[in-house]
Amino acid sequence: MAIQWIGSPNKDKGREGYRPEAIVIHIMEGTLKGTDAWFSNEESGVSAHYGIGKTGEIHQYVGESDRAWHAGRLISPTWRLLKAEVNPNWYTIGIEHEGTENTPWSDALYRASAGLIETICRRWAIPCDRDHIIGHREIRADKTCPGLEVDLDKLLDMANDIHQSPATFNFVRKPGIVQTRVDLNIREKAPTSAAPLVRTVKGGRKLPYQGWTSNGLTVNGNAHWYKDADGNYFWAGATAQPIPGL
Repeated sequence: MAIQWIGSPNKDKGREGYRPEAIVIHIMEGTLKGTDAWFSNEESGVSAHYGIGKTGEIHQYVGESDRAWHAGRLISPTWRLLKAEVNPNWYTIGIEHEGTENTPWSDALYRASAGLIETICRRWAIPCDRDHIIGHREIRADKTCPGLEVDLDKLLDMANDIHQSPATFNFVRKPGIVQTRVDLNIREKAPTSAAPLVRTVKGGRKLPYQGWTSNGLTVNGNAHWYKDADGNYFWAGATAQPIPGL
């Protein structure tokens, strides 16, 4: 799953002791490009963790371990897992989707969203059900968000189908040792920079690995990630051997 980092100044570092417990589905009421610009504007005062385009392109604006500003206003909420006197932004992840309230979702948009939802749920041990995957209108009833055309039950079925399928990352098991070329991040259980950070390793260090995948997150044209003995991953492009096995 390729995710392009865009970034947003509209966030809070950390989550004040909370962790992601649910995912809020939004509609952009516009385009992915327009949302990139809006979330990059400090004066907008809003953001989400991710945005997905109608062709399936995924952009990230805020790290999952930080609080985005996407669902903090409560108006006649119906979500039964709402925490009393706690801003929902502290314990939710927000995903925006390209289109308007009357725009039917493309197959590519459904697929990309389902894949991202499954990845987030697996990473944070979030149940993939309608109590934990909700529409924004379940927090703020004066909005139709995520729109009139999205089928959340279909979206959840697709995410659960992915969850029940074999792992989508290929893996070549061939243990070895590689030297870090620059400081690199070890990511928890998934070959993507969206996964939680385990630790940072300084450049010039030697790291043992159990093997690698060639279809992790593509960074600067390289989708190879090494896997260590703990099942965590680090990007091969930050090592002296950016293409494993050569």
